[in-house]
Amino acid sequence: MTEGAPPSQASRVADHLRRLPLFSRLSDAELAELAERMRTKTFRRGEAIFRKDDPGTHLYMVLDGGVKIALPGEFGQEALVAIMRPGEFFGELALFDRSPRSASATALEETRAALLAGDDFLAFLESHPASVRVVLEALARTIRRLSDRVEDLIFLDVPSRVAKYLLDLARADGGETMELTLTQDELAAFIGASRVSVNRVLGDLERREIIGIRRRRIAIRDPEKLAKEIRV
Repeated sequence: MTEGAPPSQASRVADHLRRLPLFSRLSDAELAELAERMRTKTFRRGEAIFRKDDPGTHLYMVLDGGVKIALPGEFGQEALVAIMRPGEFFGELALFDRSPRSASATALEETRAALLAGDDFLAFLESHPASVRVVLEALARTIRRLSDRVEDLIFLDVPSRVAKYLLDLARADGGETMELTLTQDELAAFIGASRVSVNRVLGDLERREIIGIRRRRIAIRDPEKLAKEIRV
């Protein structure tokens, strides 16, 4: 459901925006003005936020939950591109050139996002040139992530790709034990392998207590041992 932006809600949105690098240098007045232009929307687990080739109309910022960005295949399969967590934004590419969406976005769990209309986003960048650098850094990370994916597909076997991806997640959390809301199908899609082969690798890692597996969750227990599973 889409929600309006009453004063109390706009204040909460502004608090979230303040923690995002894209908006961290704005004054309280500027944050309040921007928050009033935004709407929040709640998505159920598995609900499509947008689909590939949809018109690009909004920038999305994850407030709660998680979102997967994926490229759908011709026969129902998909290639997982990224997982967006609270504090991250997505959907900006289509706003720059008015092109259709280049990928699909789906809620991994119940997710709340803040939406900023494309015209408001571009007007914001024009009036705050320093924020352009943050957007460019985000785009550069996307390109680098895709380049790394290609390199991994060429040079790493399936066990190494599973370990590297899970290790990247652990490092993103500061190297501490963490849990990711992710199915084995989604993990297989991300590393470009079959579910059967990924299931086999995860089972082996779990038996050695490097990871723990629960329904829709994978816990990283020992990042150091996981790093030793990557064989270049």
